[in-house]
Amino acid sequence: SARTSRLIAWCKANDDACIKLFSDSVKDAKEQGRKKKQSGSPKETYYAQLANAIFSNDEDPEVRLLFQTNPSAFIKPVQTRFGTLKRKYNEFNKSLKQTGAGLTYDELQKNPQTKTLIDSQLSKFPWWPDLHGWWRTNPAYNTVFSTADPGQNYESAAL
Repeated sequence: SARTSRLIAWCKANDDACIKLFSDSVKDAKEQGRKKKQSGSPKETYYAQLANAIFSNDEDPEVRLLFQTNPSAFIKPVQTRFGTLKRKYNEFNKSLKQTGAGLTYDELQKNPQTKTLIDSQLSKFPWWPDLHGWWRTNPAYNTVFSTADPGQNYESAAL
């Protein structure tokens, strides 16, 4: 939907806020060669900013008016939408099976098998590449893939 596209666009334009929303861990920061992002702001502050980006210019005039009247009422729907995106993101990942474990979108696109699988589903869930960039190694969001080395073959090692 247009609202989800605005949500994703805001996240792409606000990297630091996304790191906080999606839980910045010391481990992630260390692996990426940066300091952990600290914030004095609660996550609700970012959800409020997101709600503004999504609903203040909504195509539905009634929604715009409701948002102007009571913007805090839109925080919970934004949080709920992230829950829905997380569920759909993991459903998408399940369809890739272990072939996509720990790999970036670009790495997955280089493999003809995974590229075909991904491309066949993007029309139904076009936000997956962006979400995968943020969530692929975050077990709080990515409940399908292990973050173990994607080249490890535990099945053959067990035989």
